[in-house]
Amino acid sequence: MTSRPLKLLIANHRWWYPTLVNGADVANHEFARRLVASGVEVRVHGMVAPDVEGTTRRRNYTADGVKVQLVQSDFIKNLSAVIEDFKPDIVLTSTQGQNSGAEDIARMMNVMDHYSLPVMLYIHDLEPVMTLFTPLKNRLARIITNSHYMSNQIYKRWNLNAHVIYPVPSSQTFKSGSSLDYKEGPFITFFNPLPHKGLDIVNSLVNTDFKDRFFLFVEGFMEPESHGIALVRTGNVVHAKRSPDVASVYLMTKTLIIPSQWEEPFGRVALEAMYNRIPIIASNTGGLPESVGKGGILIDDFTNPEAWKDALLKMDNEAFRRQIVEDGQTHMRRFSMQKQTALFGKMFKDILN
Repeated sequence: MTSRPLKLLIANHRWWYPTLVNGADVANHEFARRLVASGVEVRVHGMVAPDVEGTTRRRNYTADGVKVQLVQSDFIKNLSAVIEDFKPDIVLTSTQGQNSGAEDIARMMNVMDHYSLPVMLYIHDLEPVMTLFTPLKNRLARIITNSHYMSNQIYKRWNLNAHVIYPVPSSQTFKSGSSLDYKEGPFITFFNPLPHKGLDIVNSLVNTDFKDRFFLFVEGFMEPESHGIALVRTGNVVHAKRSPDVASVYLMTKTLIIPSQWEEPFGRVALEAMYNRIPIIASNTGGLPESVGKGGILIDDFTNPEAWKDALLKMDNEAFRRQIVEDGQTHMRRFSMQKQTALFGKMFKDILN
């Protein structure tokens, strides 16, 4: 007799790909897509994005084999209905919407307890998730996170172990053709130009020592159903609205800079760059040393624009650039999606047994 496939319910007070996705949302969908490909039946229960979809009360669609239901209200009532219909074996929750609070999370966990469903929590960012789940932490079957840096931070706060499963990029991030092609674009690329991401550092570079270089600022979250890249030029800076077509960004990129002024949980864009044979310059903070490894230059004095200037000038050495790229190819092997999906599968079995 053939056993039925394992059923995973992903339940978040939040929208789902391709609506208003940030890095955590992209990672969630990529894991779901890969789990479906491995034989797991996956269903998503989430919320319609109110700022984007107006009065839409419900959306039902399938994305890459993942069945998605988004509701505008009555999340808990509809969650019970989904559980009754789908009969999941296990539940995964992670990123929550801006309007969800501790009471919403407690109600969701009470529903899971009512149906005796084990719940895994994937923590992409420490806040607000850890504050929301602190009263409920001992009711979780497993805690998962995206780097060993994050795992250490979670242990310090909760005295609980978190398993590391890396958020590996999707094939949509790869350049056209073989990822082994070595074709550089013209731009120094900077994602999410915000103060805590290092905007002041990059503006200093743009306006002083690198007026003759072109910078690409990839801005904001993805619009729903967006396609292609819209470019607007201001001096030596080209501004691009982010879209699912991120491979086009890497086709235009010579060097990726990640001048974060806060402790990044992981830094998935570093892996995207390495997959596209692009060298990286990043702040030596948070989870970035883990994601960048030898595939880039890590800046210790990351608040100092002069340190970034020196690193960019060092990247002008062609032999050095090529060595960084090759080292990145070696480093990224530890992040294969097959390995990360297998870790999920092992975890499912351990919990259910």
